[in-house]
Amino acid sequence: MIGEFENLPAENEIAEQMAQTLGRIGEEFAARHEAAWRAFRRWEGCPEGNGEKKAGLERSLHKRLDEAERYRYYLIVQREAMGLRHHAEVARRYPLPEVAGRPPAPGGAVTPPPPWPGAFSRGLRRKSSG
Repeated sequence: MIGEFENLPAENEIAEQMAQTLGRIGEEFAARHEAAWRAFRRWEGCPEGNGEKKAGLERSLHKRLDEAERYRYYLIVQREAMGLRHHAEVARRYPLPEVAGRPPAPGGAVTPPPPWPGAFSRGLRRKSSG
């Protein structure tokens, strides 16, 4: 009878660890996401006549955006490891500030999805099989 088998304790432990990791990465990303928006608001609110201060705030903004983008990437990788393949919701719920002259963040809403689900892994299988 299919469906009457219980998960092995090791499977349950692995699933629990994956969920905990996703939660930790999510918390780290949320903190960096908020820090990026705070830095953006400080930079945006600084008067143009205050060149040195504005430049320092811009450096801080770029650093915070880099950190937020890195943790969004980690979050997406962990989601992939858990079988969650649609990441547009992450970009839609947690957009990062757009700064003129800075390319869009990888994994953002403008990054096109693969032409079909599993495209990347199927291509690897075909390449490695022959």
